[in-house]
Amino acid sequence: MTSHRERLNEFLISIAAGRDWRPGSGAMDLDSLALLQVVTYLEQNYGIRLAEQDVEPDDLRSTDGILSLIERSTNADTSAHQS
Repeated sequence: MTSHRERLNEFLISIAAGRDWRPGSGAMDLDSLALLQVVTYLEQNYGIRLAEQDVEPDDLRSTDGILSLIERSTNADTSAHQS
């Protein structure tokens, strides 16, 4: 089974073409189109609606930041369903 990190890194590599970035190297320098692609990826793969989340742009510029957002969002959804 592929982990969230592996799937996310594959996706980020696909949108990082031509940029000086690789997984684990820290923040990506993303333009507005790439940020929109990240938002779309999160909505389609995890059901995360960023308009409903407290998100800083820097949360979307690194693997760790995005994974943290996924974790917070999925934990919040789980807690809401248990209430």
